[in-house]
Amino acid sequence: FRHQLFHSSIAAVLNSLKPHMTEPVVTLCLDGHFRHVIYGLGPYIADYPEQVLLTGVMQGWCTRCTAHNNNLDAGSGCRSHEHSDVLRNVLDPQMLSNDYGIVHNIVPFTSDFPRTDIHELIAPDLLHQLIKGTFKDHLVTWINEYLELEHGKQHAGEILTDIDRR
Repeated sequence: FRHQLFHSSIAAVLNSLKPHMTEPVVTLCLDGHFRHVIYGLGPYIADYPEQVLLTGVMQGWCTRCTAHNNNLDAGSGCRSHEHSDVLRNVLDPQMLSNDYGIVHNIVPFTSDFPRTDIHELIAPDLLHQLIKGTFKDHLVTWINEYLELEHGKQHAGEILTDIDRR
């Protein structure tokens, strides 16, 4: 209920933009010229837990592709509102979550906006997903494992303490 309330609230806030997303509006641009403009929603930068909430995908599943959570490297298609809607209409909620990672009772806020699909708008949070995820979670672990293999557990601990001190 809370998740759908979140989506409904965002949709209500952005609803005033909807008419301008289909019909051109004459707008004064910064260069002083008037132009016909059709507005749209742009990238939504979010960390993974927020991406899961926004897309209606279950934790552990990719928010952009249809790869199974046990094999994210397998070739797969892109997630979309259309694909999720078809699956919701055909499959029961348990199969929907187990086989496709879709939360059956969440309709993303972008579903009623023209030319807008939350799966395409999602952009990674560079700090948390790339820098922290790559550097802290993986690189540091790999270095620790390497030092233990190369120098033994005790000496590796001394080296890491020296690195931390700097």
